[in-house]
Amino acid sequence: AAVGTLLERRVGGLLIVPAGRDHAYLKEEVRLGTPVVFIDRPADSIEADEILLDNGGGARQATEHLLAHGHRRIGLVGDPPTIFTIAERLAGYQACLEGAGIPVDGSLIRAGAHDVRHAEVAARELLAMRHPPTALFATNNRACIGALHALRATGDRAALVGFDDFELADLLEVTVVRHDPLELGRRAAELLFARLAGDERPPQRIVLPTELVARGS
Repeated sequence: AAVGTLLERRVGGLLIVPAGRDHAYLKEEVRLGTPVVFIDRPADSIEADEILLDNGGGARQATEHLLAHGHRRIGLVGDPPTIFTIAERLAGYQACLEGAGIPVDGSLIRAGAHDVRHAEVAARELLAMRHPPTALFATNNRACIGALHALRATGDRAALVGFDDFELADLLEVTVVRHDPLELGRRAAELLFARLAGDERPPQRIVLPTELVARGS
């Protein structure tokens, strides 16, 4: 509905951060030549430009960091993998463990925490296991904050790495996988303006890197 309202106002192009997976409603507009750039999550059922993050690579960085510090039981807390970014981060975590010869243990994965409160509950469940994880990987900043609450409440000394930086993370000395949201938006806008100026290359998929920022956690 929001996209339809914009198109009625005859916008020249669209930058879209999609929530759903079905983008067939844009097929006709794309066919008619309206440039569309998807940000953070890819287009589905249409061909369009995409500016994405290296979610899988960032998750591998986080898991490798924990493995390098001797952890072998690494729990995961975050949103469900029905979300593209989370699915990619879960796959990166799993691939890194398997590459290190460590079987993926489904009991250590809590991929259903939509907010800080649910993430805290999920982290507490992991920490209360008979053989709890010695480290946690949080797949976004809300999950990381929830995990911090759980660690503070239980007094557990498990290591923690989060995906996405967040306010006060540096003061709390939380190790994170960081990316630049400004660069994400800038590259998307540049690509859209190029299309408006006549760029007729096939649809582009640009994947921006992430960076592990090692702090105290």
